[in-house]
Amino acid sequence: MKFRFLTTMLLVAAVTALGGCMQMHSSTVINKDGSGTASLTFSISPAVAQAIKDMGDSDMGSGQSMPDFSDIKKDDLEKAGKKHGVKITKFSRGEVDGRQTLNLEMAFKDLEGLSFIMNRTLGDKDQNGGLGIFDAGDGNLVLRTTEYDFPAAEDTEAAEEATTPSADDMDPAKMQKAMEAAGKLMSAIGELDIRMEFTVPGDIVSTNAPTTEGRTCIWTVNSENMMTAGQDMEPEIVFSGKGLKIKPMTE
Repeated sequence: MKFRFLTTMLLVAAVTALGGCMQMHSSTVINKDGSGTASLTFSISPAVAQAIKDMGDSDMGSGQSMPDFSDIKKDDLEKAGKKHGVKITKFSRGEVDGRQTLNLEMAFKDLEGLSFIMNRTLGDKDQNGGLGIFDAGDGNLVLRTTEYDFPAAEDTEAAEEATTPSADDMDPAKMQKAMEAAGKLMSAIGELDIRMEFTVPGDIVSTNAPTTEGRTCIWTVNSENMMTAGQDMEPEIVFSGKGLKIKPMTE
């Protein structure tokens, strides 16, 4: 899974693929030198989180998972952040109106470090996907998804190669459990509220974002557009590099 976001994501198309019944907002602001700030707010009901887990445990789940908020600790993020040029400036998690919540704000040195921390925060400890800035030609830069060579998580053993079972191999009991979980997700689809924002330091030349406000590109997913929005959720923003001090990544 690549970084679609959630800033992080988001990071967002990957989250919608989980069934979607959640609320998540992310905002990333990139400075003239490639550093910046990022914020993430995440909220999900226990029932929906359990339904997603049940889907992941079934033959039909394709390994879907949700981050366990109780496993996300400020000290762990701060320790990892120091190694990757990310400072945790705000952290809180808890329960509001029966929903699990997470609020996180960061200052980052570059997008590689931000991508690393976002992957870890969202439960993708062995993922290398993220965001980077590349040369787009004509004095322009482009923000888009890329792959990094992140070290394997220390607390995670090498995952076994996943296989997709045939229809004859699927456990009927697991299939029934997955269908029940899918029904719970569909009944809560009205809760879906995902918003991802990226603000770039130069004038925007082109983007695949549905909405732009000045130098801010905005993607949203809700119950009305979830079937089509995921097609363009991997951010791509071409912007002017004039006056910037960003060193583009190499392919």
